[in-house]
Amino acid sequence: MVYSEKVKVSKDQFAEVLYRWLSKFLTDKAIKKSAKDLGFKLRRKNYSKVFGELFVLYMWLIVYTCEDVLEDENKRNECLDIFHHLVYKRHTEGTEEDFGKWLKSVGAKYIEYYKAMETDHPSGPLWVVASLVNKKLFGKIKEDAWLQLRIVGYVESFVKYLRKAIKQYDIE
Repeated sequence: MVYSEKVKVSKDQFAEVLYRWLSKFLTDKAIKKSAKDLGFKLRRKNYSKVFGELFVLYMWLIVYTCEDVLEDENKRNECLDIFHHLVYKRHTEGTEEDFGKWLKSVGAKYIEYYKAMETDHPSGPLWVVASLVNKKLFGKIKEDAWLQLRIVGYVESFVKYLRKAIKQYDIE
């Protein structure tokens, strides 16, 4: 039986891992693929809207997954704070006034996803998250069960593989 040892990393290194995870989903090619996978016809005029919605969704999924996997709350929060600083410094490119205001606006968007996850729905909370993504991308909920299922699957897959990746690290 083979036992794999966890990789020991600092909080800064782990935050960098999270940042790189996010970044691989924010390339032009990845955004176009995600939009297509989610049934959204991406055009030049709506690219920035789609990018913005997926950007926040992916960041929230990273935070949500870390909260689920990392038991040490202080260590987790420190890593997520470093992660958010990295994202702010590398992705906002000076378009936001300051880190605090940016984080507050991002946090307000996270709250929508957290509320969706707390909603009691017969199809489960991910259905409600998918409805929120659906509404944010299309401007209103597109009544399409297959679209909803694709979004649910997309979110589940993101979290599943990120959870597996996070568990490979021992944060010092």
